[in-house]
Amino acid sequence: MPVLVIGGTPGTGKSKVAKILGSKMAVEIVNLGDLADRNGCISAQDKARDTGIVDEDCLVEALLELVDDKSRKIIIEGHYIDLVPSDSVEIVIVLRTHPETLRERLKERGYSEAKIRENVEAEVLGVCQLDALDAFGEEIVYEIDTTGMSSTEVVTTIEELLETEPEPARIDWMSELEEEGRLDEFLQD
Repeated sequence: MPVLVIGGTPGTGKSKVAKILGSKMAVEIVNLGDLADRNGCISAQDKARDTGIVDEDCLVEALLELVDDKSRKIIIEGHYIDLVPSDSVEIVIVLRTHPETLRERLKERGYSEAKIRENVEAEVLGVCQLDALDAFGEEIVYEIDTTGMSSTEVVTTIEELLETEPEPARIDWMSELEEEGRLDEFLQD
């Protein structure tokens, strides 16, 4: 079963893009947070960060059961994409958004200042990118800059990637912001 994985920092558009793409491809969409919830994989709450703590072993077991059915294609989206069994993955899409735009999106969602800073810093450092590259390798990890793009435009870009399989390009916000002399605006002390 070929699995298409969509990951990225909160606010980059994963859920909307997965929903549109899944509908167009007529395939099931699995949100990793929902899968963790349904399978009892939330082991505790991190009150300081306002998030659940995922039991990774539990989530890996749930993912193994999910991808065991090789008869259907699925899209898996979420924050823990590096836990998806790599031998079942066809392509990985990491959605990226300029940290300034990301900050505004997260403010609109009502995130706390601490959570905004944490997620913006993760985007600057490329945490989701690095996790994906480490888990799946350079060849099947593609990044898309969603800054200024609608969800439909992102889906079109993914469809083009699936058809043409160009060389994966990398997005490096840290170098760009450092070059602009703005890196300190986005990193915590």
